[in-house]
Amino acid sequence: MSRQLTGDAIITVIDNGSTDGSIGAIAGRHPNVRLLPLGENHGFTGGIAAALTRSQARNVIFLNNDAVPEDGWLAALVGAIENAPDDVISIGGKIVDPTGELIDFIGGALTFDGHAFQNGFRYPLASRDDPPAGSELLFACGGNMISRREPLLALGGFDDDYFAYIEDVDFGWRTWIAGSRVTYEPRAVVRHKSSATSQRLGDFERGVLFERNALQTALKNFESIHEASAALFTFLARLHHYATTRNANAGELTREPFSKSSKSSRSLASRIRRRLFGSKPLATIDDPLTAMQFRAFEWVMAHGDRIAAKRAAVQKLRRRSDREIFERFPLQIVPTYPGDEALMRGALFNLLRPSLPAIERTLSDIMRS
Repeated sequence: MSRQLTGDAIITVIDNGSTDGSIGAIAGRHPNVRLLPLGENHGFTGGIAAALTRSQARNVIFLNNDAVPEDGWLAALVGAIENAPDDVISIGGKIVDPTGELIDFIGGALTFDGHAFQNGFRYPLASRDDPPAGSELLFACGGNMISRREPLLALGGFDDDYFAYIEDVDFGWRTWIAGSRVTYEPRAVVRHKSSATSQRLGDFERGVLFERNALQTALKNFESIHEASAALFTFLARLHHYATTRNANAGELTREPFSKSSKSSRSLASRIRRRLFGSKPLATIDDPLTAMQFRAFEWVMAHGDRIAAKRAAVQKLRRRSDREIFERFPLQIVPTYPGDEALMRGALFNLLRPSLPAIERTLSDIMRS
């Protein structure tokens, strides 16, 4: 996205507070590109929102900065949206790896807990059926999609609280809730170096965003809030698993009431040590995965009123039931994290799991590591 592609296409580059000279390089080399420097990093959602408020275009295309379009990409996306029925709000293109041989995105799957996967991620293209043009998707990938701008804005666009990750999944689900649709255009191909930008954040910072965004997606969008109980229970079960298996003195977190604590020594030496140096912590969180999960839950707790208000807004726009949506795109029950397989075999999980159409899969069914 570094030059004017056609006489009718306006290219806007959102600069999220870069410090590598990008602004000067773009302004000097590509004077026809519309440059929007934000001064600081507002995330993917903040950058998109800033661009949308300054656009008057009928259609808007989102393209990641680490994606390179193949020939015919723009014409394919524009042609698809211009010829699509009025109820189609967004169309997702195909994304492949830099070699053009492996799948990045040809469709996606939503899990019961608000997470999502790209179907066939990193499998060879020939190993999976590529959906034909016009096939319905639950969501398009925000790294290569076109949307009708006014309906996009009427549905609230990408939720700016997400910063990055799962915002396109959330928007796709909300699109279907509101009675509209998302489809696929396989001829609009880009090559993508997966996570080339996001890796700079670090795994645990990204993890906080993934976890908090997935949980709020479930809390906002399920038609019945009770259907989100499995997502909340699973989130807390994962936090418990990390806390009790990856941290110092974790036994103190799991002992029965009135049972003897490993910290309860009454020896003279212990009493003197406590008097001189104070008591040692009963348990210590020193594991970054535990801290990541806790920080995500802290964000949800701190923004509970906001999430509830957004839920009310989503449900007010509802024109299609979740049952109808997930009959098309079944929820996925996928053990993903350490401890998940035991959790999902448990009686309590199965009492809480959504009653909506769902299929059980393994991670290797969906993606190749």
